[in-house]
Amino acid sequence: MKKIYICLAGILASGFVMSQKVNDVPVAAKNSEGFIQKLKPGNLIKPKGATLWSDDMSDSTKWMMVNEPNGTPAHTCCDWTHSTNVNELAAQIAAGSTQIAGFDPLDHTTAANGFLIINSDAAGGGATQNATTYHTDTIDLSANPAVVMLFEQATRKYAEQYFVVYSTDAGASWNEVEVNTSYGTNTNSTNPEGVQVNMSSYIGGQDSVMIGFKYVGQWDWFWAVDDVSIAEPDDFDLSLDGAYWGATGTWGARLPYYQIPTAQVAPMDFSGIASNLGAVAQYNAVFHAHIGAYAGMSMGDTLTPGSSDTLDASTQWTPAATTGANVVDMWVVGDTTDSSPSNDSLMGAATINVTDFIYARDLGSYESGSYNQGEGFEAGNIFDIYQTADLGAIDVFVHPAANEGANFFVKLYSIDPVTGDFVYMDESNEYTITAADLGATVTLTLLNGLNTLNGGESYLVIAGSNGDGGATNDLVVGTAGVSEPQTTYYFDATDQTWYYSTTTTMVRMNFQDYSSINDVENNFGLSVYPNPSSNETTISFVADNEDVSIVITDMSGKEVYSSVSSSVSGTAKVSVNTAEFNSGVYVVKLTSNNSVAIKNLIVK
Repeated sequence: MKKIYICLAGILASGFVMSQKVNDVPVAAKNSEGFIQKLKPGNLIKPKGATLWSDDMSDSTKWMMVNEPNGTPAHTCCDWTHSTNVNELAAQIAAGSTQIAGFDPLDHTTAANGFLIINSDAAGGGATQNATTYHTDTIDLSANPAVVMLFEQATRKYAEQYFVVYSTDAGASWNEVEVNTSYGTNTNSTNPEGVQVNMSSYIGGQDSVMIGFKYVGQWDWFWAVDDVSIAEPDDFDLSLDGAYWGATGTWGARLPYYQIPTAQVAPMDFSGIASNLGAVAQYNAVFHAHIGAYAGMSMGDTLTPGSSDTLDASTQWTPAATTGANVVDMWVVGDTTDSSPSNDSLMGAATINVTDFIYARDLGSYESGSYNQGEGFEAGNIFDIYQTADLGAIDVFVHPAANEGANFFVKLYSIDPVTGDFVYMDESNEYTITAADLGATVTLTLLNGLNTLNGGESYLVIAGSNGDGGATNDLVVGTAGVSEPQTTYYFDATDQTWYYSTTTTMVRMNFQDYSSINDVENNFGLSVYPNPSSNETTISFVADNEDVSIVITDMSGKEVYSSVSSSVSGTAKVSVNTAEFNSGVYVVKLTSNNSVAIKNLIVK
């Protein structure tokens, strides 16, 4: 069994890890990804076992702060502090740290009566944190060999480390257990998030226990904790912490796709990450994945108290090559009745859509955004191609925080099979973002028309911008979901370096063959120019004392323009402002006396 920590549970938060494709380099600026929606409250863990000790952090005198030397220059503002201000992060947010806006206010159950917080972001780049806070109580657990520690937290991680600390000799010596290890860089917790740590092997059965928290960082984000307790675990409590699923092609990584063209369906594998949160060993723990008639399940596994493992379904699932939605249900079950069945399943965890044209790795509804603070960058995803196909366009979701008037482009790269380098193939013209594009998907066609993508090869598609020198946000590409390392990429134009991201950009392949849409017989000498158009196009036609109707629709059939010209005789011209049109292919339909002429219009 392999340990894997990319999970559907983690997809609910947005994370960003950057590192060079082959060689190690410094992590890129933490603000390269940072536009989040309002965070929803998380599920707070409430075991049925007896609470042995608790503290709601209302009394600051019970918590000792041990802050190590703070680097140069020294600072006093931002190590562990006790606060009753639920808007503790408001000043940073007002100053532009929009990445943490979802934590205003902090929403712990008893936040208003006090909580502990360490704020690395406010300390700035020259400060470091190596700080511990611990409770002054000594706790007798001599009669309790099985115990869990629970607390509520709110955090955004960059590169910091989090620890639960404990002593079994009344504070004479201390040890630590790292927590939040599955968080990607620039990942948000929910607000709040319940954390449960099985501490049986550390403090169970001990009579002189003390507990606390430790944070190590340098200009990272923050960690707020509240409502800590020690309790007896339930005897039988399996948990499905997440899932790891997708198709494995030439790139070699298991890639989850949420939209798949009928020509690219491929076998998918499913794995569940199961934990035993209970006090008793769980025998024959089995992971299940169901999609319609597909019923995948793993071999039975034994999970000792406090342990986790990845359970692999033994059979694959291949989507039918017909358009439709496929809902994925997953759960884990053991031989005993579970005391907390609510955390055993991920029902409706994902929907895999088989489509006519779109190939997408993102979840579909934006969670955050990728940008470079107004400097040049490119961001996109690797796609495995299973059957040879022609690609003519790339879809990009433009985050609402992007700048109206910013220019961006898309590019297509192949992969050098020897070096792994990205090899340029094609790109689009630059496109100017309109107000209508903010929070919408824009389709840009490639300059060379259709590019043949070979089956059994992998390709990278990106959206990018040359930037505006940092004057505005410029381009912000939507992000939704979690990517395995080295499957989603980010190019920073300021240092000319490729990095990888663990946040999935909303950049998709669009296989619709725009060139294959044939014009209807032209009865009116209909012409459209310039075509492609960016700001304005002219529709020219010839009529013989006729009333002429012109309607322009997008490829979904939505009408975007209409006009009627009366008693037209001879050659006529109609100017159409296309500046507010989304990028893509449109149909120009001219109708008169029951005769029709159609031309295609491409807007870039």
